[in-house]
Amino acid sequence: MDSFELNKIAGAVFFTLLVYLGLQNLGDILFHIEPADTNAYIVEGLEVNAVSALEASAEPEVDILALLQTASVDKGAKVAKKCVSCHAFEKGGANKIGPALWGIVNRDIASVDGFGYSGTLNEMAGDWDYNSLNGFLENPKKYAAGTKMAFAGLRKPQDRAAIIAYLNAQGDTPTDFTTGYTPPVAEPESVPAEEPAAEAQIEETPASQDESQDGPVTGATEDMFSDLVADTPSE
Repeated sequence: MDSFELNKIAGAVFFTLLVYLGLQNLGDILFHIEPADTNAYIVEGLEVNAVSALEASAEPEVDILALLQTASVDKGAKVAKKCVSCHAFEKGGANKIGPALWGIVNRDIASVDGFGYSGTLNEMAGDWDYNSLNGFLENPKKYAAGTKMAFAGLRKPQDRAAIIAYLNAQGDTPTDFTTGYTPPVAEPESVPAEEPAAEAQIEETPASQDESQDGPVTGATEDMFSDLVADTPSE
């Protein structure tokens, strides 16, 4: 290949590059987008909290102890049917995919003999009180990240309270959840202030008409009838 052919190839490459750069710059000129301006007017005294949509929509914290005051053990037994394939609830029940749950309330975490817990639960301190059970039952993988339990959790707090009440009944010494519980004091209803009684409006009786217009004429004199007397023909 001689130098002339090489020059043609190089020229074609440079030409293509120039056309590409030209089109790119032309596109920037035709479709130029101005950057968004910052807020031109700032409202004083307004604080903006950077709250994500997830946090804004988060459910309020549940008082599980308050729900336990009226939780139904029978309902908890029905909810627990979701777990019978992995757990035994009766006294002396054997470990299955999950540990036996007899007497679990207030029992030390990861303390059932002969069961191989995940490292996460083995490292957790404390016991399975109602708060721990509530958090674990709501979302096991969130409460104990790395747990081998595949259960998705119970989203309804009433269901969690019911199964905790049922688990509490499946033990030799059930816990009295009413001990130490103080019901919230209901705030007194605000009664709107009574408006002051409207003053009685006394309607004034219109002044009576002049008695002289309606009553008999009492001050008549002879002069008032003189014309009549004068016109009367004499006999």
